[in-house]
Amino acid sequence: MSFSEEQQDALKFHLARLHERNAALDYYQLYGLLFAVACAPEPIKVSEWFELVWLNDEPQFDQEEEARDFFHLVKAFAKHVAEQKNAGQFLPFGTEFSPGYQQALSQWSQGLLTGHYYLEEVWGLALDDIDDDVLCDRIDAFLNLVSTFADFVSSRQMVLEENMALTDEHIPEAYSMLLEMSETYASVAELWPDDGWRINAEQLFLALEPVGRNESCPCGSGLPFSRCCLH
Repeated sequence: MSFSEEQQDALKFHLARLHERNAALDYYQLYGLLFAVACAPEPIKVSEWFELVWLNDEPQFDQEEEARDFFHLVKAFAKHVAEQKNAGQFLPFGTEFSPGYQQALSQWSQGLLTGHYYLEEVWGLALDDIDDDVLCDRIDAFLNLVSTFADFVSSRQMVLEENMALTDEHIPEAYSMLLEMSETYASVAELWPDDGWRINAEQLFLALEPVGRNESCPCGSGLPFSRCCLH
């Protein structure tokens, strides 16, 4: 097991303390964020997404060793979530909806949306390249469901299907749809021909001029230079 119960308890302890101070995501928000990272169309480095764990910029640990331990716990948890995704276990809940999931599912959904919209640019590139209307519709439907579950209070004012409000009666059906569509969401990375927009090294050399880390990469990928040919 890549993430032991002892590690899980330690991570939950740290996150609970930090979340009380509005300093970091809670456990299930982090789980949702890491699922979005694991499903990203291209690999995302820890150094790129780790900042999303924090809710403010203040130093959160008095001792460097404690901060280092927390970082390694989050990194191990990210590996665990990715392994769960690869094994076909997309949500940290059962296959049938239970009212006991309500708060945790809402938090998981909030975290996933945070991760997805952070990676919105690369998702746009991937879906444009794949050019599959059915797939795009399913991804949109999945994100709509996630948005619905992110806030159960307002969700009851939303519509699951035309002329059908999301009531207690319909939540189990919506949850089943969420489980089904999460598999589609997790499959995009395997479908994307991510070398389709890359150019060869000679072209890049001829085009390359001094470029800032956060400026668009000159290779034409649409990504910031720090996330593309700089590495």
